[in-house]
Amino acid sequence: MPHPKHIHDLPTPALLLDWPTAKRNIDRAAAFVESRSVRLRPHFKNHKCVPLAQAQLAAGGCCGMTTATVAEAAALVDAGVDDVLIANQVVGAAKVGRFVELAGRATVRAAVDSLAGALPIGQAATGLGMEVGLLAEIDVGSHRCGLQGGAPVVEFVQQLVKVPGVRFDGLQAYHGYVVGMPLSAERDAEARRSMVPAVETRRTLESQGIPCPILSAAGTATYRVVGDMEGVDELQIGSYVTLDWSYKERVGDEFDIALSVLATVISTRPDAFVLDAGVKAIAHEDGVAPGHPLKVGDRLKVTPSHCCATCNLHNQMVVHDGDDVIDIWPITARGYELA
Repeated sequence: MPHPKHIHDLPTPALLLDWPTAKRNIDRAAAFVESRSVRLRPHFKNHKCVPLAQAQLAAGGCCGMTTATVAEAAALVDAGVDDVLIANQVVGAAKVGRFVELAGRATVRAAVDSLAGALPIGQAATGLGMEVGLLAEIDVGSHRCGLQGGAPVVEFVQQLVKVPGVRFDGLQAYHGYVVGMPLSAERDAEARRSMVPAVETRRTLESQGIPCPILSAAGTATYRVVGDMEGVDELQIGSYVTLDWSYKERVGDEFDIALSVLATVISTRPDAFVLDAGVKAIAHEDGVAPGHPLKVGDRLKVTPSHCCATCNLHNQMVVHDGDDVIDIWPITARGYELA
């Protein structure tokens, strides 16, 4: 069935991607790394949309894609993407088995911060006569996954390299707390400061004769600062391609908002109006929208406050240029499945 030619013909709520804006965001990030040795590894969790990931890779400057889950990695590998980092711990027999299977089809790595996480992966890989790459995760201030830089990571890696079936491929150091800070010189300074232990840990490992090919780090709000630091190889930028109004406040003019949700006014009163798009379409009910006066049946584009969570609520993304619908892309990796 042919898709509507104009966005005003779409049923609502509908997830929209302004393609000229998204393409401009993609090209700006690619241009940053063009003359640098550091590469982009865009984060798939932002949109979970394979055609959009393919457009990011096609723009150049990328070494592969980042994912948050094994299922996201599977969606990319199934589509022919040949280098994926699962920037998270892979725990549980089903997930480990699927991860190792994917690693047999493409370069698929995962993060790890314990032998309890690494040993089952090694056992699964050994059972298939193969070896999989792992990145030791460093806690650079978010206090979630990861070990403290320096001796704790070095001691862990010394154990990790002895585990059959796994290959130590480097370090992951994501400073999510810095990415959430307001746009400021203080944030730039904190981004640099937080990465120092990761860079120093890498140097310590290499001085001990342990190769450390990769240091993967940063996010959309910090990629420029971290991308100019010696010793960093990959930038895990994600939200830059779609953005949202909350992230826009943290990046200034660097990138522009390409994502919105088309909604219809279904009820009005003098001081308010109601849309057919709530938390199940926009993730948060505090998206920015034009004020009154509006009437029942009017349509408007709502800018979400959280692009990643909003994309995860929709089955398709309507790619448009102005009022014209260019294409409709599936959001293949949204949600969770048992298989």
